[in-house]
Amino acid sequence: MKKHADQKRIKPLIPKDCREVQKLNGEFIGGNLPFETAYAFTKHVRGCTECMEELNAYYMFYTAVRYLNEKDAGDMPQNVESMLKDVESEALYEKNRKRNIWIAITAFSAALIIFAILLINENIF
Repeated sequence: MKKHADQKRIKPLIPKDCREVQKLNGEFIGGNLPFETAYAFTKHVRGCTECMEELNAYYMFYTAVRYLNEKDAGDMPQNVESMLKDVESEALYEKNRKRNIWIAITAFSAALIIFAILLINENIF
């Protein structure tokens, strides 16, 4: 699956209802959604049977058309489930990455404070 479009300057569209989600099927399958939109899309589809059915139907149609043009057929993901898992994995990775950055910043700050306290105590005596 292609990486989601990096569109940082464009505010991501967060779909609010089934109609908005279903309009994004093609962009999702093509990997052309900003990550925030793809993640909101994934969360909605996971909880909505109707949208999951529509996504699967769209995927089958999209895949059939791609296979007619054989030069593009090889880069398609195995199925919709693998695409949804890719987005969820990317979200988990990003969440853990941000948490680890904050842990590192906190540890570094604590070390600086301890160093400053030791330095001040050293100068007093």
